[in-house]
Amino acid sequence: MSYLFSSPPPTFAEEQLGSHLSSISTAPVNIATSASLSAQKDRPSPALESALSELSSAKPPTRQEVKRILQSLVKAHEELSASAGGSSYVVQSEMDKVVEAEVMARAVTIVWKEILNDLLSAALDLGREKAWWDSLLNSRQGVAVYLIQTLPHRFISALPPRSSLTLHSFTQVPTTALFPRSPSSALSALASPYTLTRREVLASRRELVRARDAAASRIGVLASEGPKWNADSLNGDIVSETNRLYALLSAVLEVPPPASPSRRSKSSSLGQVSFSPSPAALLTLLDTHLPRSREQVDKVLELHHRPSALTRLWFPLLFLPPAAFYLTSTVVRNKEWMKEQVRNAKETVRGFFISWVWEPIEDIGKTLRGGGEGLGVAPTTVKSDQESLERMVMDLGRDYYHMSPSELNALGDKIKAGDMEDVLRVYEKELQSPVKNALLGSLIRTLLIQVQKTKTDLSLSLLSLDHLLRSQQLTFAFVGVAPSVLILYGLGGWLRSAWRGEKRGKGRKRTYFNGVRDIERLLLTVPKKEEQMSNKDRGLLIVGVSSMRSWAAGLSGGSREGFMDDLRLIEDPELSRGDKLRVVERIWRCWGIDGKRKV
Repeated sequence: MSYLFSSPPPTFAEEQLGSHLSSISTAPVNIATSASLSAQKDRPSPALESALSELSSAKPPTRQEVKRILQSLVKAHEELSASAGGSSYVVQSEMDKVVEAEVMARAVTIVWKEILNDLLSAALDLGREKAWWDSLLNSRQGVAVYLIQTLPHRFISALPPRSSLTLHSFTQVPTTALFPRSPSSALSALASPYTLTRREVLASRRELVRARDAAASRIGVLASEGPKWNADSLNGDIVSETNRLYALLSAVLEVPPPASPSRRSKSSSLGQVSFSPSPAALLTLLDTHLPRSREQVDKVLELHHRPSALTRLWFPLLFLPPAAFYLTSTVVRNKEWMKEQVRNAKETVRGFFISWVWEPIEDIGKTLRGGGEGLGVAPTTVKSDQESLERMVMDLGRDYYHMSPSELNALGDKIKAGDMEDVLRVYEKELQSPVKNALLGSLIRTLLIQVQKTKTDLSLSLLSLDHLLRSQQLTFAFVGVAPSVLILYGLGGWLRSAWRGEKRGKGRKRTYFNGVRDIERLLLTVPKKEEQMSNKDRGLLIVGVSSMRSWAAGLSGGSREGFMDDLRLIEDPELSRGDKLRVVERIWRCWGIDGKRKV
């Protein structure tokens, strides 16, 4: 049942965040010299030390945790400012400066990840709505079906207010009122309802594409000009890179960047330093500007999203009452038969689990503990039959052949070895006069000896079979439980696939096919060199790959990791367009056109 608790694959921003946070520890901090730091005896302030500990944990903090950390820093700064006589921001020691620099670097990097994740989520939502309108336009009857689905809503929206509602208003609804979002309202009276509906669909699709491209452009800016904490690409020290990244986030969210990254107050003996960004500025980004950016996308989605489920299904729902009435009446008429079928189904399921699953498994446990059970043939019974046969033959040899003791011992050895030649000779000789010898001879005696021999051989065979059954009891037990285990394994695999999304049929296959096809189309239309790609194209590529990351959530562990490796290669800015196209070809080759892994 571990698949029930499997986590979704990480997003592009989450993967980038891990590498960026690990690189911050090696970035230079040009605030205080090593000599001054080595001479510093005190520890950093408790607020900064706690914030650095939480931001440096193995698992990056969530958005709410980052807000809490920033709020605690703002509170500590306000208390420190109040104690320093109203100064805006006071740092008490050189150690505080270094710790705060790393704290702000980690915080602004996490805020970068949150903004990028929000933009990716918004772009994916816009893309899903655009894909729905595309499927509507690609269908021959799609626009007409959409017109029928939305006709009641259009008619109700076109009616005048209740105070002026008359019978005449029901029959004189203007065309422009039925199609208020038509881009060509002046020609609405001349065009057909089908044409007006199609224009509305095209207008909604165009607005969604515009909003998605705008989000993709900002995603491309954040991805290409994001954190550069690596020593090879870092320009300056950690403070300047923090200021640059904050200015980038402010530009993406249309917030004016601060006028000065830092300033030092000459009048303070404590070396007062004011960094930009501050914890309050990052809180403003998370609490005000980021939700405002999402609200703009939500407004576009609210105006141009697909119709609600009730709007799309109102016509089929008209048949629900008669269908429910027919089904209910059928069940009532056949109530006893239905009850019997339910009982049979319950008994079948119960019998399967008890007789074919639980009891065989219980027998396996008993076999492991006790060694299994055979035919119940006792070895002492076989020994008694063998000894009785020997005595009968030796008595025959003494009475018929008049053998000496040594000859009798030799006859006993022959009987133990299974040689009945002496008895058969007497039997053959006695058969020459069967009636006479049956009454006066040894014919009956030899027949009884042969019956005893048959009984002894049967006992030996049963004893051998008993040993065989005991030695193979575990094998037979596993063979008995194998069919039921295979049935349960297949049912569990089907349920696991349905839970992960692998059994969603045509919709999942269509998502995979269109997603990989869009990535390939984008790579074919962009410039050959990565540095020549526009921010919009780079953002659209990341959005397309993020859509496939969501699709990969329905794959099992081994298959998912291989597919995710291919997606990471497409996102890698170091690869050229030709190399990425080869990766797409490998995806087509390995995963086919339906997303099922080919062995």
